[in-house]
Amino acid sequence: MCQINTVPMKSQVGYLDVLVPPDILDQGSSSDVVVREGANVTLTCKAGGYPTPNITWRREDNEPIPLGAWQGQKVTDPNAVTYEGEVLSITRVSRLHTGAYLCIAANGVPPSVSRRIILHVHFPPVLWIPNQLVGAVAGRDVSLDCHTEAYPASINYWGKRANEMIITNDKMQVVTKERTYKTHIRLTIKNLQPADFGVYKCFSKNSLGATEGSVRLYEIQPPTSQPTKDTSSIRRQSSEAFPQHQSLGSVKDSTEDSTISKWKRPVITDRTKEHINTVEDEKGSSEKDSPQLRKEIDEETSSGHPGNHFMWILLFLSFAVFGVTT
Repeated sequence: MCQINTVPMKSQVGYLDVLVPPDILDQGSSSDVVVREGANVTLTCKAGGYPTPNITWRREDNEPIPLGAWQGQKVTDPNAVTYEGEVLSITRVSRLHTGAYLCIAANGVPPSVSRRIILHVHFPPVLWIPNQLVGAVAGRDVSLDCHTEAYPASINYWGKRANEMIITNDKMQVVTKERTYKTHIRLTIKNLQPADFGVYKCFSKNSLGATEGSVRLYEIQPPTSQPTKDTSSIRRQSSEAFPQHQSLGSVKDSTEDSTISKWKRPVITDRTKEHINTVEDEKGSSEKDSPQLRKEIDEETSSGHPGNHFMWILLFLSFAVFGVTT
């Protein structure tokens, strides 16, 4: 306060605020926590500073924090990523809650501070085998898969009997991949032989329990492939089995019969006495040639060949019928 001794007296009052950056207090704050699956857990974070810091909770991997229900009431959003307050309470904790949590204190005065608290959730091993029945061909390689979840970390191995552990060698290869509380163990058997077929077991053990799963490996016959026939031979066989039929005889006959629409006048020889088509007659020419035919008939009958008389009569009648029909 500033005062001036006058009449009347004058004074001035001033206020000084000292800003203090936040600081997380060890006393009253949680450290790493170990809890059994299904229990309730509470994480606490105390901070000092001026102004009073705000406390924010979030997971280090930025995953949502499903807090569940507290004392029978749903108090949190299952998809929420951050929560405000000194206390973070989780009901019926599960293996999904395993991980690192950050307590962040901020009051507007830099710098902000944070504390890392790891939550360990203990549970007995759980085992899952994707394929419990696997078929393979002798002489080839095959892989068997096994997935386990456990914390504390479990001992995982393959074997054909309870007290037998398969280790990597020239015949078999075991590969293990771990991620947090999850483990993937794969057994690869090379150049399968008849003695390799049978039941294989996957074992998982930790301080809280043990479990196992089995895979039956059986032999299948290799696929048989039949030789395919040449397409040209197939076409050749089909043509032999199903010959092409001609509606008017052979190809040579069909070319000669292309002029079948034209009539041919018969000529008789003394040697064969047969009719040979040599002279073409157009359609409708039968009426014009009828007198000429009668003349030839008369000449033939008068030449001393009585046997041809009947034949010429039949021929004349055929031409007459043809003229009527056309």
